[in-house]
Amino acid sequence: MPSARDLEYQARYQRDLRAQRRAAGRKQLNATVKGDLVARLDTLKAARGLTNRDDALEQVLEEYFVEHGDAEGNPP
Repeated sequence: MPSARDLEYQARYQRDLRAQRRAAGRKQLNATVKGDLVARLDTLKAARGLTNRDDALEQVLEEYFVEHGDAEGNPP
């Protein structure tokens, strides 16, 4: 079981990481999705050698919009 010190370190690390990403122009997205979709995203993450779900989801979204265009009807 993690100690209080370990939990505080992890919380601070996550806060700092989110702040760095915001400073780089990134936005946070939270969603609740079916478990099988998360499992498929994790499979894609592993297959592409990615380190986290954020990167995997970003790639999926980029590929989708390249193929289908955007919500305003702009072509791919």
